Parts: sequence; C-alpha cells; structure tokens
Amino acid sequence: MDSHLPKKRTSMNYPNFKNKHSEKALFSAKDFVTWGKYLIEEPKIKPSKYILIYYPYVVNYFLRKYKPLKFRQHWLMRVYQHKGLAVAALTGIGAPNAVVVLEELIALGGRQFINIGSAGGLKDFGFFLCDRAIRDEGTSHHYIAPGKYSYPDKGLTDRLGKSMKKLGCNFEPGTTWTIDAPYRETKKEVQHYRSQGVKTVDMEASALFAVASVRKVKMASAFIVSDILSDDRWDPQFDARHVRQNMKLLLDAAIQCFDS
Repeated sequence: MDSHLPKKRTSMNYPNFKNKHSEKALFSAKDFVTWGKYLIEEPKIKPSKYILIYYPYVVNYFLRKYKPLKFRQHWLMRVYQHKGLAVAALTGIGAPNAVVVLEELIALGGRQFINIGSAGGLKDFGFFLCDRAIRDEGTSHHYIAPGKYSYPDKGLTDRLGKSMKKLGCNFEPGTTWTIDAPYRETKKEVQHYRSQGVKTVDMEASALFAVASVRKVKMASAFIVSDILSDDRWDPQFDARHVRQNMKLLLDAAIQCFDS
C-alpha cells in the first residue's frame, strides 16, 4: 500500500467509553466530602439553597451589604451563609471546576442552585436569563446521553426571572453556547450561533444543567454580558461600570429569589 495515500478516517464518539453516562461511578462526591470531614465541620443550619458566583468584586459587595457568615473554604470555593441560603464563591472557571463544586454542594445538602456570572454577548450588552444551553463542553457528556442542549429547571428559572424584573433587570431570555475553550471561539462559530438566535457564550451552564438533572436538584442561570463578540472584533468591557453594577444587581435578584 502506498504510504503517501491519505489514511481512512474513523469515527470517534465522545466520551471514548460508549454509553458511559449510564454506568455507575466508582466513588461519589459524598464519599469525598465524608473523607474530607466536611460533614463534621457543617454548621447547625445546613443551607439547601446556593448561589454560585465567580468574581472577587461581587464577593466583596456581598460581604459589605449582607454581612454573611463564612463557614467553609478550600481550594475550589469559599462559602458564605446568609439566612437560609449560601453563596459559593468559586476560585476557578469552566465546566469541570463548576461541576466539582456543584457535586460537593449537593453532597452537603444543596437542592436549589442559581448560577450567575458574566458571559460573552453575540449581540448586545445587558441581562440574559438562560432557558437552554448548547453542550459544546466535555463535562456534560459524562453525565447525560449525547444531545445538543441541556436545560435548567423551568420553575426556578421563572422565579429568577420574576425577581430580576422586580429589581429592574430588563432581561432577554435565550440560549447560551457553553464552550470549554474561550480562546477557540472562532469567527465562523460566532456567525453561526448568532444566526441561530443564540444570545450568549459562557463556560459552565450546559454542564451545570446536565448534572442538576442527573442529581435531581434545581438549577437556574442568568448572565450579564461583559464583552461582545462581533464578526471581526472582540470588545471586552469586564471592568466597565455598567458591567459591575449589573453584576451586583443580578446577585441581589438571585438572593431575593431565594428569600421570597
């Protein structure tokens, strides 16, 4: 055979182990938190409602305004308790990191979760309430069968939307595109997803929705747009005043959603 001829391509499924989403895991997050003695260190009042946040300035705003109690810290997150809910400040980004945090919080008694953060906008700045997420990350495929989308809990999403409206967060509902590799968001992809009406691009939502569905807990997600991806340029405004103000207002809306 001529070695210069192109090799025949073989199809490859992901994950590599077929149908692994239906297989039993060797150990669980509950095993890990037990081994790590997290359960022994638990406060008397165990929160079942959690808000996931990512930015230090949002943490500082939360600490100043709500005066929460700090009750857990390790390398993935710092957790603060405010009344009957808790805020988990993640120290990293991306689906694998967020899912590990979510799994551990579920093992510790979490049952309702709101994920808030910034996202890239495929059209406009502003607030966006996520009603489904395109699964362009790897983590969700280890939990649920192959498919284009994963979905949040509708009831909790509707409640979050009502809370956002009460505080004047004029949002658009819509689809987000979740991807693991932000520096590989190509021009062709941006054009493609914008043409399909996709509103935002983020790094966690589709995986969080998938895990929540498997673990039978409730998950909702909302974003503020911090940067715009147009056809030929990137417009980052992460430190802009309107972005920071919107992010703080979105945290207030999430807290109000759980307090009501």
